Amino acid sequence: MDFTDILKELKDGENMGGLPQKFYFGYQADVGTWPAKPVAPILTMEAAGKLTGDLLMKVGKRMFEFYFTDDTGEFKIEPVGEMDGKSFILRLTIFHPGLSAKIFGFMNAAKNDNLVLIVPDNNGNMYVMGDALRPAIYSGAPDGAGTGKETAGRRGISMEFTYKTSNLYVYTGSIPLTVAVEP
Repeated sequence: MDFTDILKELKDGENMGGLPQKFYFGYQADVGTWPAKPVAPILTMEAAGKLTGDLLMKVGKRMFEFYFTDDTGEFKIEPVGEMDGKSFILRLTIFHPGLSAKIFGFMNAAKNDNLVLIVPDNNGNMYVMGDALRPAIYSGAPDGAGTGKETAGRRGISMEFTYKTSNLYVYTGSIPLTVAVEP
């Protein structure tokens, strides 16, 4: 791959921070086909940072939408590792308002299981957390959970999900929100 110039490339001048008020989730075991990572020879830098194809679920499975409070969602990329051993930890932190049987049920199911997440940003990019080898995992409630102390308190639950990956990619495929059927 040949290097090329990296200039200011803000599509329509947009570079809004944060996330829209949703991400998508499913079980890692329910994924039937993963989008493809770039393989050699890679011809362009853009191709080296992009997954190709769709994430497809197994027959009878789909992904689900997860709502969170505006301005509480953050997607972080953390470089880790020693010299000649660099990789990344992707972190999604959110706050879901309220306490209900449904959110407790999600926590009970997700706390020790392997997940896949698709995280959209405010600029139209999407990021997949999870692959065939490594899942996204629930890693805790960084801002806690509960009813709050006073009537004006923050009632709900914060969550953080992490995914360890060797490289960074943008996902350009679709989000499988309908139940997969036999081809």
